Amino acid sequence: MKRIIFALLTLIFCLCSCSHRQICKEEPKATVSEKEFIIKNEGCELNATYTYVDDEKAHPAVLLIAGSGPSDLNGTIGNLKPLYDIASGLAKEGINTLRIDKRTLNHASSFKVSSGLNEEYFSDCKKALEFLKEQNISSLYLLGHSMGGQIAAELAKNDPEIDGIILFNSSARHLADIMYDQLSLADPDNASYYRAYAELAKDCSLSSAKGYYYFGASDYYWSSYNELDTIKSIQESNISTLIINSNYDRQSFPEDISLWQENFRSSENVSIYVYDDISHFGYKIDTSEPSSIYGEYEFPSELIDQFSDFLNQPHVED
Repeated sequence: MKRIIFALLTLIFCLCSCSHRQICKEEPKATVSEKEFIIKNEGCELNATYTYVDDEKAHPAVLLIAGSGPSDLNGTIGNLKPLYDIASGLAKEGINTLRIDKRTLNHASSFKVSSGLNEEYFSDCKKALEFLKEQNISSLYLLGHSMGGQIAAELAKNDPEIDGIILFNSSARHLADIMYDQLSLADPDNASYYRAYAELAKDCSLSSAKGYYYFGASDYYWSSYNELDTIKSIQESNISTLIINSNYDRQSFPEDISLWQENFRSSENVSIYVYDDISHFGYKIDTSEPSSIYGEYEFPSELIDQFSDFLNQPHVED
């Protein structure tokens, strides 16, 4: 009799458990929607996509900022679309994102020899942030990839409504020094010329600019870039900051990682993580092999998890 009663109880428990799992499985999930539109700014029209959780609730929102050079809103390189993949992954974690074309993609002709970071980044990013601030959001963040991380730090320093920033495979070193390292590694015979160019770029100022070009950018551009101080910007903004780099990044160097650690190892609001298998664009591929960018790869779930844990952190109003 005891065995029969035990068997019946076991059966009832299993049925209840299965019923509960079925109910949980059928619970409706929030719909992820996308709004494609045009951001008009200073005579330029930029494609923009707002990916959001469509449940009428306030969610964290993040502006995705691409790295140097012309870039579409997906950060497309070959078949890779890292900004699209990040937006899609974060939406599943309840985080809204906005991504936009860089002005240098379709409006390069609007750039003059005197153009600088304001035309390449700041003006359009501020316009994008205006859009986000008008949405139903609970907090506001920036995620900058590569040079976009330096831009994120500068934007946050000057905007008290930014709650935190992510610098993804970015650096606090001067862009000209990084370019010198990259070029001299590929072409060591001309390293001295690259070093001279780097020093000239770093010495550019608005008062001395004459329209000379170094590494494909005018001295006016370098003048605006030379006003950046990423370390100081992070310190002055004093907000939650996540820095992610990788030893597998073929476009950066050990100095880039050590500089973060030297300046923020003891910081309470700055977290630093270093991966061993993440490429510059986030995928686990060897981007030093040109054909690798034409494959199809999943964006690492551990990166999405780390981004979302940071962006979903409890936000305390001042």
